[in-house]
Amino acid sequence: MVKTIMIRIAIVLAGIIAVVLGRGLFYYSGSYNPPPAEIPSYERVAVPMTPSTEFSDVYEEGEGTILIDLAHYNDFDIEELNVLTLRLISRGLTTEFFKTGDNLEKELLGEEVVKEEEKEAEEEAEKEATEEAEIVDEEEAAEEEELPVGFIVVCPQEGFSKEEKETIDDFVTNGGRLLLIADPTRRGKINTLSLDFGLIFEPDCLYNMKEYETNFQNIFVTDFKESEITKGLNKVVFYRAGSISSADGGITFGDENTVSSLVETKRKLSPIALANESKVLAIHDLTFMTEPHNGILDNNQLIANIADWLASPTKEEEEQKE
Repeated sequence: MVKTIMIRIAIVLAGIIAVVLGRGLFYYSGSYNPPPAEIPSYERVAVPMTPSTEFSDVYEEGEGTILIDLAHYNDFDIEELNVLTLRLISRGLTTEFFKTGDNLEKELLGEEVVKEEEKEAEEEAEKEATEEAEIVDEEEAAEEEELPVGFIVVCPQEGFSKEEKETIDDFVTNGGRLLLIADPTRRGKINTLSLDFGLIFEPDCLYNMKEYETNFQNIFVTDFKESEITKGLNKVVFYRAGSISSADGGITFGDENTVSSLVETKRKLSPIALANESKVLAIHDLTFMTEPHNGILDNNQLIANIADWLASPTKEEEEQKE
């Protein structure tokens, strides 16, 4: 009896072992030999360019105030303009901010102040001597000299009104410089102002699949139209730049492999353009002028040229001084 039980137990155990071994051999036949690990090709790894410290800023002293727009829910941090601001300060310029609630006509043209002083001058002329009216005229002239020489608008998220556009147009007509900056990564309402000067910031992104800096959306630019903005430039890098359409205002161009993510065209695409007799400068990339990107290739020189452009007097200003 005992012997029979032992035989049955042995048969059951043998069956279990057979099933387990059968499944193992069926699903996992043979032993696993891992393939040799491949060493990555480090030559193919794109390493970002190291910022250069060789740049030496050469400039002429100027004077005046640059007004920076903060009244249109502008999508940027003030620190992002630090490099440009330092260039302006080194040239003798000061920066002020136009904020919500400020009067743009007063800030750019000083018209309200002038009108009030003219009224006071007429009242004084009726009551007192003509000499006092001449003093008021001198005060008006002093007030006009303190007006901004440049106005910077960066990534506005709120559109410009008709009255604001007329004021800015008068400012440019009278010799003021207007710098418009947008960025494809921060959609905004820059075209509500730029269109008045024949400039369109396209809602695209430029890229180059053959030659780029780390990422195909970081494009090299080596083709420049002669201007005060492009002097001394050999090669710059733009980071996620967009194109600007204009009649003939483009001054920096990508090569034949630089294309737009949206605009279908055979013409060369430009992320920087000049308009209104070079008194309006449009730039469709903010990153290249921020640290550490400003130190790549000739980016620092481009920023210095922009500062020189803002600091240099226009023909109208030179005629007024004469």
